[in-house]
Amino acid sequence: MDASFYITGMRTSIFSKLAWSLAAFFLVVLPTQAQTPAAKPGNEHLSLWEMISSVGWVLVPLLLLSVIILSLIIFNFYWLRQNRIASGDFVTEARQNLKDRNLEDLIDTCHHHKGACAKALVKVVEFARDNPETNLENLKQIAESEGARAVAAISRPNLLLMDCGAMAPMVGLLGTVVGILRSFGNIAGDTTPMRTVLLAGGVSQALMATAIGLVIGLTAMLFYAYFRGRVQALSAGFDTVLVELLVKTNNCLARKR
Repeated sequence: MDASFYITGMRTSIFSKLAWSLAAFFLVVLPTQAQTPAAKPGNEHLSLWEMISSVGWVLVPLLLLSVIILSLIIFNFYWLRQNRIASGDFVTEARQNLKDRNLEDLIDTCHHHKGACAKALVKVVEFARDNPETNLENLKQIAESEGARAVAAISRPNLLLMDCGAMAPMVGLLGTVVGILRSFGNIAGDTTPMRTVLLAGGVSQALMATAIGLVIGLTAMLFYAYFRGRVQALSAGFDTVLVELLVKTNNCLARKR
């Protein structure tokens, strides 16, 4: 089974992603040292919270994406475990059942455990039991089909994390465009010499939306790269265990014929 059909084999350097994350962080922090617009001459600097709150309505979807991304990160730590593929107890019991050439006990063992390997193996064994004259190629096709379904199910939460990470910068960019248009609209009828300062202040606040979106997106993509490695490791373990049990199942059937 080739899980690369569902998961790209591209590997991104963690150090590179950390560098991008730090760059995005400074995009958020450094603007707090900037001068405020002339509309507020009494203030020397805007605090970080004031800059973030000035983003406006786009902060709501960004916060929603942040909550979703955080939930997916926590869920992936729980979801991507070895027991999701095959527990040690299942592998031990399955090997013993095949050693005893007892397919019925093997089916019961598969039903008793909830790992992806158990679900795939029970399909293979039940097909072999109902079709005694089947060959190894037919069993491999069933195993590949079940394995592809299992890998897709395991990687689905991580793919959702990637989608949310890709959306966050786009939402931030939308907020920036809207903010810039609003700034130009506000100074359109202003003929005072301070219009340039007002424009600069409005644009700096609008760019904060993009900075926030980049920080959220880069954080999500960093964890996506980490979880993708775990998915690939689990997929490789799944292939190893299932192929071993599949060959032993076929040998057990051959001896019974």
